[in-house]
Amino acid sequence: MAKSKKILLPRAGTDYEILPNGVIRVARCNKAPSELCGEGEAFPEYLRIVDHTLSLKKKNYHEQLDLEEKRFNKLVRKLRDKKKSLILVLQGRDGAGKSGAAKRILEACDFDAKLLQWIPIGAPNQDELQHGYLWRFYSLDRMPRFGQARIFDRSWYERVLAEPVKGIINEKVQLDSYAELRSFDWLLSRQGAIVVKVWMDISYDEQETRFKDRKENKPWKYSEDDTAAREHWDDYTDRANQMIHLTGTAVAPWHIIASEDKRFSRVTVLKTLNDAMSAAFSEND
Repeated sequence: MAKSKKILLPRAGTDYEILPNGVIRVARCNKAPSELCGEGEAFPEYLRIVDHTLSLKKKNYHEQLDLEEKRFNKLVRKLRDKKKSLILVLQGRDGAGKSGAAKRILEACDFDAKLLQWIPIGAPNQDELQHGYLWRFYSLDRMPRFGQARIFDRSWYERVLAEPVKGIINEKVQLDSYAELRSFDWLLSRQGAIVVKVWMDISYDEQETRFKDRKENKPWKYSEDDTAAREHWDDYTDRANQMIHLTGTAVAPWHIIASEDKRFSRVTVLKTLNDAMSAAFSEND
């Protein structure tokens, strides 16, 4: 797993800030959305500073979850009056609990499909391959209208994560894609969306534990992608750090959430959504 290379840690107060609940918020990229990225840049290793000891006791979990669920219900129902929509981008390590976090958010609004939908993103189908890369995220009514919310379980950011690791695109296409992705976030925001991007992170050892449990108890969930995630751990780490650095903007920051403890990560994802909506509504007033 380990690589021999120079470690470049992010600079506190410049590259990132740590919020009171331990979330690492990255909103440092000041490049114009359309500006291309150059080759050979060194990128800070944000994932090295994640505190995987963050956790919640069961009692505190239920108390905080109840608080954030009630808060979410009040805030999400204000979207229509504010002429806003909500988009949650969930990315992260395989096995980090993206689906579990999405389910808790759906439960928070009583699975109201008119209000909130969960959009799991896999490989593009043959029809989607006949269009530009971002087309499929608008197709099939995937994008929310005013007053609606969407959870993208994986997203357009697979372009600079899984695709280069799997050799689907080369480095030049990957670097050129950052301008497209920043522009897409900016466009969504200009159209009234509150874009919340979350990276859910677990340690190498915890991923192994979860995959073993998945293979033994939920074999239908175990796939070749899980094996590849182990084999390409360092590659995914490098791509994630690069992505976070180049696309963590004021318009759509990245929120890195420690997910070693599932209770902590589920509450924290929900709180991150609530805080983003509160801030956006305050700016609107």
